[in-house]
Amino acid sequence: MDFLFGVLLVVEALIALLMVAVVMLQPPKDPSGGMGSAFGGGFGEEVFGGRTGNVLSRTTVVLGALLILNTLGLALLNRGADESITGAEMPAPVEQPAQ
Repeated sequence: MDFLFGVLLVVEALIALLMVAVVMLQPPKDPSGGMGSAFGGGFGEEVFGGRTGNVLSRTTVVLGALLILNTLGLALLNRGADESITGAEMPAPVEQPAQ
């Protein structure tokens, strides 16, 4: 199970990096250009042609869904663990006295 958890962590990081790249490639909605043009926002039009918005928007949705599903899988695998992701031992829950 530790191997699967490690693989899912690597997949999580890769999906997050891909999502950042895809969002940065999207053309800006405003005519002034915005931050996207500063980081090469027009590059997507050169690669994908005239339908850049369609391809990149769908890719963003798919990557977002994969990120959520992967995060849920990581949470389910880590649910019964006595350790956090960092490897530190979790403190025991403190019982509250009945009032």
